[in-house]
Amino acid sequence: MNRWSALAVILLFAGALAFRFPRLDARPLHNDEAVNAVKVAELWESGHYRYDPDEYHGPSLHYATLPFLSLSGAASPNELKEWVLRLAPVLFGAALPLVLFLFADGLGRHAIVWSSLFIAISPAMVFYSRYFIHEMLLVFFTTLTIGSAWRYVQSRSIDSKDVARAGGMSYTSPFWAIAAGLGLGLMFATKETFVLSIAAMGIAALGTAALTSPRKIRGIVASNARDLALGFGTTFLVWLLFFSSFFTNFHGLLDSFLTYMPWLKRAGGDSPHIHPWYFYLQRLAWFHPVKGPYWSEGLVLLLAVIGVIVSIRRKNPLLRFVALYTFVLTAIYSAISYKTPWCLLNFYIGMILLAGVGAAACVEFVRSRPIRFTIAALLLAGSAQLAAQSWRASYQYTSDRRNPYVYAQTVPDILNLVDRAEGLARVSLDGFETIVKVIAPEDDYWPLPWYLRRFEHIGWYDKLPADPFAPIIIVSSKLDARLDDASERKWLMAGLTELRPGQFFELYVELQLWTKYVEGLPPAPE
Repeated sequence: MNRWSALAVILLFAGALAFRFPRLDARPLHNDEAVNAVKVAELWESGHYRYDPDEYHGPSLHYATLPFLSLSGAASPNELKEWVLRLAPVLFGAALPLVLFLFADGLGRHAIVWSSLFIAISPAMVFYSRYFIHEMLLVFFTTLTIGSAWRYVQSRSIDSKDVARAGGMSYTSPFWAIAAGLGLGLMFATKETFVLSIAAMGIAALGTAALTSPRKIRGIVASNARDLALGFGTTFLVWLLFFSSFFTNFHGLLDSFLTYMPWLKRAGGDSPHIHPWYFYLQRLAWFHPVKGPYWSEGLVLLLAVIGVIVSIRRKNPLLRFVALYTFVLTAIYSAISYKTPWCLLNFYIGMILLAGVGAAACVEFVRSRPIRFTIAALLLAGSAQLAAQSWRASYQYTSDRRNPYVYAQTVPDILNLVDRAEGLARVSLDGFETIVKVIAPEDDYWPLPWYLRRFEHIGWYDKLPADPFAPIIIVSSKLDARLDDASERKWLMAGLTELRPGQFFELYVELQLWTKYVEGLPPAPE
């Protein structure tokens, strides 16, 4: 890449960071975020982490978050804020354009600049970069793996005199083998679904080899057993360190494989998150809820189609690989019944790379400079529309179901429940040692374990216990508890809170405690 293209990508990285950073606490934690928050808080406070193969994803997110917790100034998990937890995904999401330097000679410097722009402003990319979940880290490490593998292939197939034409990357092949192995190991340590990306990579690599030069590819692989050993050795080391919790939990190594038993059940349909094959594409292409705005990342999809056409016309192995990889991975995720919208990021990054190629091809298609400027201006206008949607998704419709990327999102009303519970604790003689009971079928009370973390004596129940009473009781409305009637008004129902859309919780408070709380409230303004 020349200096101007490199500068553009660096500026887009800075812009992506600035776009993602403001108001990271604009919405309450999603239940998945709260689960991760509890796990990382335990790691930060105790120094110990155990991988759970049944309900949780890999450890990389937790370890990546530790430096931000240490720098936050918080003295304990009780003082941690939502915005601090979300800093790691923000950084990885914003840094994606920098990884694209690895693809410069294969996709073209103009394509890389356009792709970096789309990453910086895509509503899906921006919104989920502000989510304390694993997906953005998985996308980053996947891109790093593919980019490093490409650099490895290039380093074995070009002469040193051609380094400048290969993007200026003059590192030797062992370096890139290790970098690819590192990326692969971190994919493994991030989320179980990395195997889907690996499967798509394998199919795409075979297809690319068949379409280009199978003999050359086989020669590169067969003659460099040392480099492959270095790469996979690095992957093994990362797996060993992360899943053994840095040699403190060796059972985690076995658990990293046992995890596929429960996840296969969910993928096969044993889950409430079952959706039709077009679920992801619908959200990207056209989403218009009742009484809501229009949403579409159709510009990226259209340009990605042009990028695919370019990949067919050009004998470019990297471009063909990206096109095949994106097609296969999109098909895999669409075929799996289990779907949550953030999973689309895994194939959408491929679409964005293809869209960058498509945008560059549109501009370069004509020789007339005025027409080129006109096409570029039209693409930038379309990009501005994407940026406006990103702002709307991340700062206006942050927890609104009319946002295509909001899914089972915690309703802001939960913060009122938390404020009231903490207010009750402050007037109670027992303070935050006041006993609290939270009752919901199927343990469906997240993210309350995070938001009620200040309470030292809190019980969690999936059905009404024989003795449901405590000074503070939070119970799902599905259970029809009617604890005020059952207690002959010794407990009062003090509020109804929506936890997630259509899911309500009732707050019951012991009469004496509630009376004391109300007496301490400031007088209502006249």
